Amino acid sequence: MRPSRWLAVSFAAAAFAASGAPSPELLDLAGRVHYGYYHAEPRAIEVALEALERLGDEPDVLYYRDFAALRRAQLGNNDRAGVQRLSACAQRDAPAGLDKRFAAEAWALVAACAEVAGDGGRREQALALARERDDDNPRIALVEAWATKREAGADAARVDAAAEKLAAVVEAFDAWTPSIDDPEWGHAEALTALAADALERGQARTARDLIERALLVAPDYRAALDLQVAMQNARTGGRTL
Repeated sequence: MRPSRWLAVSFAAAAFAASGAPSPELLDLAGRVHYGYYHAEPRAIEVALEALERLGDEPDVLYYRDFAALRRAQLGNNDRAGVQRLSACAQRDAPAGLDKRFAAEAWALVAACAEVAGDGGRREQALALARERDDDNPRIALVEAWATKREAGADAARVDAAAEKLAAVVEAFDAWTPSIDDPEWGHAEALTALAADALERGQARTARDLIERALLVAPDYRAALDLQVAMQNARTGGRTL
């Protein structure tokens, strides 16, 4: 999947640009962040972040800078600079003047950063603000599902509840019709997480179908491909077919 795959669905195209379309450079950097995350190439995100930091503090730039910080942290890059960036995202307020749909997107990103940063209070605050603006946005439910899954631990009932939440998130994404200007993140992640749960339960066919769906949404998504390999290894006992 090339960075250009993501440019046609860039959030910046209408969300935060107050004075016309964003620059081609910003769109390219946004695509590189997507590419780096789905290909599990943190260096690609770091390079994009360095460039984003040189573009100033316009709202659309800040959105993608925060988004890059989230994606880098989700790949396990938690050095001091990364922790500071993630914390800045978690404490960010959505810009004033956004319409409700885009304000919900901005608050959902804040909630996602807060969840990854381990700040449950800020996560809940941001989720509440996102729900007030667009309760149908599936990324709100996705962040809630992440929190439920993380908090479930080994408690079987809570693990089941987390899986149910993930299934509802997938259904919400399937039923959702975003505009061309909405960001494209969350659907493949929800499908892959649900596939991992299915595989843990021994539901190999369900897991396979979910992985295939995730790869249709985000071709070459490394987490989905790794899960696919794990499923194949489990089926063959580690033997090469």
